[in-house]
Amino acid sequence: MRTTLAPKTSPTLKVRDRTLSWAVGVSLTFGMLFGAFLLGDVRPAAAARHDVACTNTAGNGTTTGDWKIVQDKINGSAPGDEIVISGTCLLIKTIELADARTYRGDARNATILRQAAGRNLAALVSTDTWTKNQNWVNTGVRIERLTIDANSAQNTRTHGLVLKAWDSRVHDVEIHAAAGNGIHIDTLSANGTALASGQTMVNSIISDSYIHHNGGSGVRVNDPGNAATDWILERNWIEESGGSGIDLDNSAGWQIRNNHLYGVGVHAISAHRCFNTGINDNYVEDFGKQGTAAEWYFGIRCTLQEDVPNAITGNRVNLFTENGGPAPAGTHIYIGLDGVNGTGAAFATVTGNAAVGHGTAKDIGLGYYIGNGASLTVVSTGNLISGMGTPRDTEGSAKVHLSAGI
Repeated sequence: MRTTLAPKTSPTLKVRDRTLSWAVGVSLTFGMLFGAFLLGDVRPAAAARHDVACTNTAGNGTTTGDWKIVQDKINGSAPGDEIVISGTCLLIKTIELADARTYRGDARNATILRQAAGRNLAALVSTDTWTKNQNWVNTGVRIERLTIDANSAQNTRTHGLVLKAWDSRVHDVEIHAAAGNGIHIDTLSANGTALASGQTMVNSIISDSYIHHNGGSGVRVNDPGNAATDWILERNWIEESGGSGIDLDNSAGWQIRNNHLYGVGVHAISAHRCFNTGINDNYVEDFGKQGTAAEWYFGIRCTLQEDVPNAITGNRVNLFTENGGPAPAGTHIYIGLDGVNGTGAAFATVTGNAAVGHGTAKDIGLGYYIGNGASLTVVSTGNLISGMGTPRDTEGSAKVHLSAGI
């Protein structure tokens, strides 16, 4: 059974006796009123704003340079504070993000975090539990209105942004030129340290961002366990990914909606371990540009967990080619359920989608594959499928049950 526990916090002291609870309440009320009478209007401390002005200077990272001034501001801030960055920051080390803070720029392309040449960092920007190899996760990290440029022309392997976090937000951010993944979500730390028991990475949102021209995947989830669940990935543009556009080891509880993916090397959306997952209203313009003849490429791919429903609805999946040339080599499956994880029954709705193929014999509109599962029940209706060598393909058809629903 999938768990979605938030990181553990200290237990709250509870008053069990109702008479005592009443007495404590009266005492607290009197104390607050009397205190206000003596002290006047005592306001709580306000969160601070820390302004950082970068000068496009690499420096030595110890006494000079943009990385030092940004990291010093972060290290000197407190939970609830806002770090506001302006200008171009030329970075020679990974910016490490602390808990419960907002990291904001002036606007995309007005605030730019750029990797200096030849640094080959593991990540350009990362939550600090990942870089410090801790066995817990960050929380309350918010990143918005800036550009992350990993400068792949002069660096190798770098991920643009690494998140090892719970209840966090990425909004209105541009991430590009990472030799690795654009956004890399990892339940392990940089050196592979696993999470402690009870630690999870749930309830975060990535939205309204432009993630493009990255060598790996646009958005990648590395989760060998079962921790990175229940995220929202919505209204993003993901362009020219060398790997997949969206590649999730774990998509349990994820909502993937209203994203536009194009120029994708491998799969546009590849969602493993679908468990109450929604993949809705996405626009896939291209996929499988890698073009290896023996490979299968998916526009939308879901592998299913047992005993729970999943919904793939309202998506548009196309395979365009530049200048009217031939489709890339390989088998292209526009929407596919690619097996059941386990030996039980799996369930999904695939409704109201539209897929127009390139007209090759290897184009498959809908692919329903059971793998090792006992059964696969699919409500498959209202889909527009055209220009396919095979409009609908099933594997183990005796165990694949198709219906129009109720």
